[in-house]
This record gives sequence, C-alpha cells and structure tokens, in this order.
Amino acid sequence: MSEDPCRADDQHSRVNYRRLIAWEKRIAREAPFLLSLRDRAPERSVIDVGCGTGEHVAFFAAADMRAVGLDRSETMIRAAKDHEAAGTGRFVVGDAMEARAALGDEPPFGLATCLGNMLPHMEEDADLSRFLASLHDILLPGGLLLIQILNYEGLLATGRRYLPVNLRPGGDGKEIVFLRLMSPSEDGRRVLFFPATLELDPVAEEPLTVTTSRRVELRSWTRADLAPALAAAGFVAVFHGDMTGGEFVLEDSPDLVVVAMRS
Repeated sequence: MSEDPCRADDQHSRVNYRRLIAWEKRIAREAPFLLSLRDRAPERSVIDVGCGTGEHVAFFAAADMRAVGLDRSETMIRAAKDHEAAGTGRFVVGDAMEARAALGDEPPFGLATCLGNMLPHMEEDADLSRFLASLHDILLPGGLLLIQILNYEGLLATGRRYLPVNLRPGGDGKEIVFLRLMSPSEDGRRVLFFPATLELDPVAEEPLTVTTSRRVELRSWTRADLAPALAAAGFVAVFHGDMTGGEFVLEDSPDLVVVAMRS
C-alpha cells in the first residue's frame, strides 16, 4: 500500500484511536493476563496482528519481548512508528492473511495476538481459515494465539444494540464522546456497526457536534464458528470472557477471548 495513507479506502484515516481509548488504564487491566501468556509461550516473542497504533506492541517490548506489529493500514502503522523510534517494537504494513510474506526474514514467534475486534472485519469462513493458517505458519510449535472480539453471541441473545460510551478529555474544556451503535442482520451472522465520534462543549448553545461517523458491516463470529476453524487449523483452544482470563458467561461477558496453542 504505497498510495496516500489518507486515501478514502483507508477507513482508519479519520479516527484517532489514541485519543478515544484510555490506553494506560486498559493496558494496566490486561497486563497480568498478557504477561501470563508471555510466560507460557515457548519463546519471548510476539506478533500483534492488526496492531493499530501499537500500544500493545510497546507494552510487550517493554516486558522483555521481541515485539512486532502488523497492520494493513498505513495510517495506523505511521502512527505506531513513534514507538519504533523509541525502541519499543517494530512495525510492518501488511495483510494478516499473508503475514509470512509481509514479515520477510523475521523468525517465528512464541505468541500471536489479534486484539480489539479486528477479526469481525473478515466476513467469510474461507477468510477465517486463511487467517488462522497464516498465524499457524508464523508461530513456533507450542506457540500461543490470543484472539479478542466482542461477545456477539451475548449481544444477539440479549438484543443489546450499543456498547458503553467512552468519554475522553478534549481541548478548551471540551470532551470527546465515542459512541458505538449496532444493528444485527436477520440471520444474526452479521452486524451493522455504527461508530461515531462527537465533541461535547458544555457551554455551547448546541453542545454536541458529530465529528466522524461510519457504517461498517462486521461478521458476528461466535464460539460455534471459531472452535471448529481453530481445530482445523491445528490449534487447541480455550475460551474466556474477558481480558483477565475470566470465565465466559453468555449474557454477561463483554468479550469472547480465545487462547489457542499451535500444534
């Protein structure tokens, strides 16, 4: 991808994920679970697939791991390069389904992560199979794969159509509001996802202004989808309900988290 990183088909070019997510709190909450996987992996090395702006890669690099981030978005990798400049990780533009080609001579890894709901952008079963085969190819024997997505199974079961609102400080007394609405398809296999960023100015006559909004169609992957695909790709999987390693509870767990071992 050598064109302008702000081109129209780069859906991330207008979204500042560093400002929308409380990364310091998130990493602190997830750290014990992530470090437990580091210690279980056959080698202290990690590839974060769909790495975004690179905060997880920087965390792993600071935790004494060879850490590489891969993302197909030039915009995201461009933002992540400040971590590379600081010596916390290496970042590569490339397609997760062709990870080996994108990584060149990079040795295999002890741990692979796919976090932040990236997987639902793959809509077809064949895409999931190619993705898992690609990760199997870049992991060492006994290597671990960590996948995190929303608990779509629970969302569909409860009929909930929104995620918690995120509020972040803005400038000049304003706040950034990150709103995420959803509308499931009739068969439940896909979800229309409507992320929007608003600016809240409490003293303005019209206090809320929409700054960005998008419409994204996502695949609502569930345990019933992932379990056989992981097995077919050569992984033995355990499912959790959050990024602390908690038990999966259908109607209560915020996430579906997979920890799978490569054969």
